[in-house]
Amino acid sequence: MQDKTALITNPAGMRLIAQMTLYNAGKWDRLRQFIAESYAAPLLEAHPAESRLDEWRGRWSQIGRLRVAQVLALDKYHVVVLMESEQGSAFQAHDLTVEEDHPHKITAYHQYDIG
Repeated sequence: MQDKTALITNPAGMRLIAQMTLYNAGKWDRLRQFIAESYAAPLLEAHPAESRLDEWRGRWSQIGRLRVAQVLALDKYHVVVLMESEQGSAFQAHDLTVEEDHPHKITAYHQYDIG
């Protein structure tokens, strides 16, 4: 199964694709709204949407857009994806978990620089 196909077949992958699509397009207002609506309350209490958005903007200025290089782990409610920067100069692992129940809010999201 191709990596992109694997991601669109489960809720965690679909959340990751939605978030990264907004990030790559630089649609900051829409990304803020996505974060506010799609992250579980405990995550937003610990790290509000505006703060998360500032981190995304900072990442954008440092490495630009990101694309899926490889799906490293896939479960119905959890994905780990290797992302590559537009210029190929940076790699990150994105680890995302969602609730089992609809609307599958994001319950954990971590990014790790690689290399």
